[in-house]
Amino acid sequence: MSTAGPRMTRCAVTGPVAALLLWTILTGPAAAATVWDEALNGDLSNNGLSPTPVAMASGHNVVLGTTGNQGAGVDRDYFTFTVPAGNALTSLTLLPNTSVSGAVSFIAIQPGPQLTVTPTGGGVEKLIALGHYGNDQIGTDLLPSIAVGTYPGSLAAGTYSVWVQDTGGIATYGFDFVLTPLPAAAAPTGTDGPVPPWAAGALAAALSAVAWRRLRPPAD
Repeated sequence: MSTAGPRMTRCAVTGPVAALLLWTILTGPAAAATVWDEALNGDLSNNGLSPTPVAMASGHNVVLGTTGNQGAGVDRDYFTFTVPAGNALTSLTLLPNTSVSGAVSFIAIQPGPQLTVTPTGGGVEKLIALGHYGNDQIGTDLLPSIAVGTYPGSLAAGTYSVWVQDTGGIATYGFDFVLTPLPAAAAPTGTDGPVPPWAAGALAAALSAVAWRRLRPPAD
């Protein structure tokens, strides 16, 4: 009769999944909430005029998705979210599951419930943030590098729409939108649509050649 106890089977978890799992453990289950995962919740909208609504709350709000071109055209992702009153969007961290196709992928933010800028750049002056990100930026806050004009350190309460794309092959991404409660005296009075005051002086710059080069999808 064998006296051996039950055997334990090891299951190796590697790559982006393992990295994201480690990030979740370090962040803490109470602090991080996956508010949209395309693998579970379905494909985010491909239409900027009808972006997928994603509910976010104070704390860490994780969005996981896939973009790129699998041969049938670029799969652009659009979603919209609201920063509740008394909160601010204080960081937008690129997560470890991110894997761009080629050198970089692209992200942009527009105030309001729609992303009205065309893929060719029409209406680019409406964006308050735009730029490319790469695998080398995993773990960093993207907001300071993609904000148009002088970045005030956070985005006020209000509704925003996000555009994500990669014109190369399949590219995965993960973003952690951190919403931070503000002291009552410091809470900004955000609105659902008009460009925040800090971005007004940046609209002309968004139309410049430099901003346009940032908006163009990377060469394949």
